[in-house]
Amino acid sequence: MVDKHAEQVIGRVMAARAALEEAAAAPDSPVLRQALDELENALRLARESGVEVPPAGEVRQSAGGAGN
Repeated sequence: MVDKHAEQVIGRVMAARAALEEAAAAPDSPVLRQALDELENALRLARESGVEVPPAGEVRQSAGGAGN
């Protein structure tokens, strides 16, 4: 089971990955740099917190979800 802080950190990383993917459609936009900065910050937070983040593209199972 993943604690609440870990869930929040993982959620932040996943959201940042999604925002970066969306921003990549406009590579000259300042939004791309902001999205990359957010992803870097979220990944650093995860690393410093000892939270293991699933690789990009991997579907994350919610804590206590069915199928485990």
